Amino acid sequence: MPSIDVNSTRIAYEEAGQGPAVLLLHAGIADRRMWSSTIRELARDFRAIAPDHRGFGDSPIGPGRFCWTADLLGLMDALDIERAHLVGVSMSVHVTLDLALAHPDRVDRLVLVGGGLEGWDYEPEMDAVDEAETEAFEKGDFETAAWAQVRFWLDGPDRTADEVDPEIRRLVYDMQLNAYKIDDPSAEVSWLVSEYRSRLGEIKAPTLVLAGSLDRVDMRRIAPVLAAEIPGARYQQLQGVAHLPPLEDPEGFAAVVRPFLLEP
Repeated sequence: MPSIDVNSTRIAYEEAGQGPAVLLLHAGIADRRMWSSTIRELARDFRAIAPDHRGFGDSPIGPGRFCWTADLLGLMDALDIERAHLVGVSMSVHVTLDLALAHPDRVDRLVLVGGGLEGWDYEPEMDAVDEAETEAFEKGDFETAAWAQVRFWLDGPDRTADEVDPEIRRLVYDMQLNAYKIDDPSAEVSWLVSEYRSRLGEIKAPTLVLAGSLDRVDMRRIAPVLAAEIPGARYQQLQGVAHLPPLEDPEGFAAVVRPFLLEP
């Protein structure tokens, strides 16, 4: 597992293939391991790189303010990547939009998967799961908090646990549990752009917005809104998957994303 010094921390990443660079950015309930199969699929045509954001996987987090987007820029510089396609899932949709607005010259194409949206009126269940997670986390009951996230995000609103691959459920649990264990409560995330909702019309990069047909209702509703507000963006729903399509169906995900990224 390679890693590199970036912004006074160490960013771990996986890399495969040659060609145009594509950065695969994980969800907040995961780390770079969610891309283990997809990275091999895309490596046939691209230099595919899946980093661990600071505070996830093997990238440590410390006290004070930090910026995932600045870390990503630092990683690109360290790996001699002038421009890249960005594929962001969930939390990383914010990272990709932040980078696309702050440094449009560093971005080729965007793929946004299951992202949230500033100012959105989320379902009450979202607040409930956040409160339950916080309560369990503060008690040090990381296991309960991690399984709650698996049920809410991976299983989704329309499936029981028995309907989801147990190996995938266990992997998401392990990734989330690790993030809890290495978390530093004194760390504070910051962004390059203070707010992005009103600036979506400024995005110049060709954009594909995706959502799983079994994802949370909010994510399914937000995706077409994002596509409508980003000039020229396309929207597609991915069937039979929930919040982590690249993990649940890497071949199907790559089959949708690859031709979009290869367009002239």
